[in-house]
Amino acid sequence: MSLFPFLTAFGLPMVLALSLTVPQGRALVWRMIPFAPLPALALALLAELPLNAQADWLILGLHLGLNDVSRLFVIFTGLLWCAAGASARHWMRDDPRATSFGVMFLLAQTGNLGLLLAQDALSFYAFFALMSFASYGLVLHNREAQAQGAARLYISFVILGELALFAGLALGAAQAGSFLLADLRGTELPDMAVSLLIVGFGVKLGIMPLHFWLPPAHGAAPVPASAVLSGAMIKAGLFGMMAVLPLGNVAYADHGTVLMAAGMVTIFAALLLGVQQSNPKATLGYSSVSQMGIMALGLGAGLMVPAAWAAILPVLVFLAAHHALAKGALFLGTGAFAAQSGFAGKLAVTLALLLPACVLAGVPASSGSLGKEALKAALAAGSSVWLPWLRVALTLSGVATTLLMARYVALLWLHPPKTPHPITPEGVLLPFLALAAASLGLPLVWPLLAQTLASPILEGASGAFWPVALGGALASGVAVYAYAQRIGPALFVSHLTAPFRAFGARVGSIMTARRRAARRLGHAVPKALGSTATSWRLGQTAIAGLIALTLTVEMRASLHLEAAIPPAPQQGQPSSQAP
Repeated sequence: MSLFPFLTAFGLPMVLALSLTVPQGRALVWRMIPFAPLPALALALLAELPLNAQADWLILGLHLGLNDVSRLFVIFTGLLWCAAGASARHWMRDDPRATSFGVMFLLAQTGNLGLLLAQDALSFYAFFALMSFASYGLVLHNREAQAQGAARLYISFVILGELALFAGLALGAAQAGSFLLADLRGTELPDMAVSLLIVGFGVKLGIMPLHFWLPPAHGAAPVPASAVLSGAMIKAGLFGMMAVLPLGNVAYADHGTVLMAAGMVTIFAALLLGVQQSNPKATLGYSSVSQMGIMALGLGAGLMVPAAWAAILPVLVFLAAHHALAKGALFLGTGAFAAQSGFAGKLAVTLALLLPACVLAGVPASSGSLGKEALKAALAAGSSVWLPWLRVALTLSGVATTLLMARYVALLWLHPPKTPHPITPEGVLLPFLALAAASLGLPLVWPLLAQTLASPILEGASGAFWPVALGGALASGVAVYAYAQRIGPALFVSHLTAPFRAFGARVGSIMTARRRAARRLGHAVPKALGSTATSWRLGQTAIAGLIALTLTVEMRASLHLEAAIPPAPQQGQPSSQAP
């Protein structure tokens, strides 16, 4: 196939980034930014797979292509970049650093889309590094002390990850004797190479203990940048492991054990750290860390038992799409909440935010619940020793995510985010609603998009509601306890019993009023009867009438009794009654 469609897919964002440096065309470029991922989306949606193209005229060659897995990553990644670009147009409209943000935003998009299309190690690494280093400008954007600290932490981990990734790719290419990613996946790589690749991709994935950069970066970056950092770019770590590691071909039991253990720790340690945050975007960042722990469970199981990878792979792709859409909607919804000026608007946005929050927590029949249940079923083909623990971790992850979502919603009202300048609410509301609708509808459209890879999701159970309900109950209990500690136990008990005391007082006042009314009635009735009798002059006349009525009744009763007794028969006359 020709290189042109591939070059257009990741080349349009790069051309737009260069065009932003020309002052005369900036207004037009900002209008085009939401449409920059459309060539990549069109290629993924319309072209027949598999796709491959190469350019041997480059020094070491360039190989690009699409397969079933990379196609799905391009689709949900492109959708997220479109929504974030539409939001960025309004978020950056009056920002004095809008041009630098736009350039970094588009370069990061170029790297993100390019690594999904790359089929050789050199181009993959180049796109991966472009995405990572361009994101530094997104984190540093507002130049405040918080942003500078987050950016320093971010770039430190980026350099660590890039060095590990480069070394791992070099060792893997030397072992495989080829730069093609397909050859690396089919070769038994050295343990050192696998370790370096896991570290390099693990930094981007955000699993513990390589997660320290992620929550501060999400908290410091502007809302559109946070959406793609969490929704799209950390998935590059997951995609990289799928594209480079020999998953399904070679067993790496030790690496798989470490990765699964790190995933289990990540799921719940992120909860403990996330609920202590005061920034709603930082809480969402820790939620992303927790969700990436779920991905690590599947990756570890695939490394440990290669035969299980065929069942795990489609589930991880679905979970990646689920998290990208739901978490992107939550970040853009944070900006939509901040843009509202009235109580009614903030309340409406909060209610809308509950939809992707519930999807992320895993309410039954949502993409979160379907993905976890499918992953439980897929893990049954893996290690029988780890299986019970993995199932417990996946089930309780719903409790952890619910608690983090409850904390996030509470922080929106306790510490509301602020916009850098007045923003048109509709401009940031529509992209958020579009992503929220996509996260809700993902289970419906997934069979059309994934086709043969959709069977594990279609055959999986819908999941249980109790983890979400338990998380909601715990969040409510914690909220009540925190409120009691803030106002004092005595005042809290007084507030708690106030409705009952008010009800008792109301009942008492009603009973008192009724007793008073009864006493007044008791005094009033005899007086009324006496005055009525006097006015009618019924004193002696009434007594005489009563005596006459009594005599009349007695006389009528005597007459009826005599009529009922038959006369006695005369002597000698036979009785008419039969013996």
